[in-house]
Amino acid sequence: MVSVTFPDPVLLRRAAARLVRRAGEYGDLFLEGTAVVSMRRDGGSESACETRSERGGAARLLTAEGKSRHVTAAGVDPDGVLALADRVDGGGGTGMAVPGAIGQPGVTPAPAREAAADRPEPGIASARAAVRAYLEEIERLLLRAAGGTAWGASWMAQPEGIALQAQAQIRSQQILIATSEGEIVEDRRDWTWFTVKVEGPGRAAATLPGRTAGPRIGTIAGGGARNALRLGAVHPPAEVVQRLVTALDAANTTAPAPLGEMPVVLGPGVGGILFHEACGHALEGDRAFAGKSALAEKFGEQVAPDFLTLVDDPTLDGLPGSRRFDDEGWRTAPTVLIERGRVVGLLLDRATARRAGSAPTGSARRETFRDPPLPRMTNTFVREGLWSPGSIVSAVARGLYVWELGPGQVDTASGEFVFQVRRGAIVAGGRMVAASGPCAITGSSLKALAGVRAVGTDLRFDPGAGECAKDGQRARAAVGQPTLLVEGLVVMPTTTG
Repeated sequence: MVSVTFPDPVLLRRAAARLVRRAGEYGDLFLEGTAVVSMRRDGGSESACETRSERGGAARLLTAEGKSRHVTAAGVDPDGVLALADRVDGGGGTGMAVPGAIGQPGVTPAPAREAAADRPEPGIASARAAVRAYLEEIERLLLRAAGGTAWGASWMAQPEGIALQAQAQIRSQQILIATSEGEIVEDRRDWTWFTVKVEGPGRAAATLPGRTAGPRIGTIAGGGARNALRLGAVHPPAEVVQRLVTALDAANTTAPAPLGEMPVVLGPGVGGILFHEACGHALEGDRAFAGKSALAEKFGEQVAPDFLTLVDDPTLDGLPGSRRFDDEGWRTAPTVLIERGRVVGLLLDRATARRAGSAPTGSARRETFRDPPLPRMTNTFVREGLWSPGSIVSAVARGLYVWELGPGQVDTASGEFVFQVRRGAIVAGGRMVAASGPCAITGSSLKALAGVRAVGTDLRFDPGAGECAKDGQRARAAVGQPTLLVEGLVVMPTTTG
């Protein structure tokens, strides 16, 4: 969807070499072209559609003392790139090869740069049309369900009593990284996501004349895919509508949420956000070396049962965090963070890899060329275990089943966390007996890891509509997990889910 012609490789190598002046320094150029289409629909009709594009670059220097300098400029023309390199320290470097800088094992600078992945992509107009048609089909199916019996007696309201809101974004990014060590790589990252929110009268309101008064309930569903034309295949409209219908039916029949410390069953997929927030962020190199990680302090120690393994893998195809190279030009690879219950890995960019005395893990990410790279997660998940999902639920005498987690807060230094439960069920006698009212779960990363009692065989990733925020930068990332049983978490009823 975006096509950028970057400067000649000879010029790029010359510009990147000018970044460094002393042994032990490392520099890189990050060039980017991005096109974004943002759409919004209210009440079944389009209310906004914005298309924007941008090109720019950044030059960065890591000094021998571990300090970083970062400058940016709009545009990717040859003269601008050369000027950008000179701005890092106010003058050009020597252009000499610099010993002591981090080098990627087994990679020799080649005369030609490695091209971005060759995938046919839709143009902006066809992508926008595809997403519009996709959202219209979801809205059509939702309104048909609202006017019939699909949502039960409480939802046999007039379709005009249903409030619909949808958002979507089509993002296409092409990048090039040139390093002071002579490496040049290109990559392309495209992602299309959507969310649909539906709201209508609850069961009490459905019995009132006109069905317009009383409490209203709502829910949201969404997803993402590598490009706009794949949305319908990855997230069929009928399945999205069924997710919304199921959630709304459950919201109409909730029982008061349980209270106290109890076993919590995390359902497959989006429950993985707990491990992303409570464990993954704590094992990012910058937090680990800043003393802000309860998990990093346990490096090499057993913190969970030997049947739990946590992995970050940017090489998995079709997920929002997937990429061939990170934003420092390092080839990506899976990183095991917790292996058989033991803390064994950190997510490292080039700066934190220097401090660790090891190679980077291909974990450097930045939101745009204006932002410095940070070590961050991509696609983080718990590997499958040996227990069937049914056996996990049947082992719980009293507890909570979590279908979907909502927003949360985590202190990586202490490991303490709290997460809203967007949708859950009360478990009694080994089965789910009722949808749970609004509640939250609290605990700590170390206690939660130690409390894992079973890991299921049904690994699933979230649908790909969410974002991860860190230090003011937002990035697409995936979370995944099989069904898990965790003891020692505290459930607290709340006023809203």
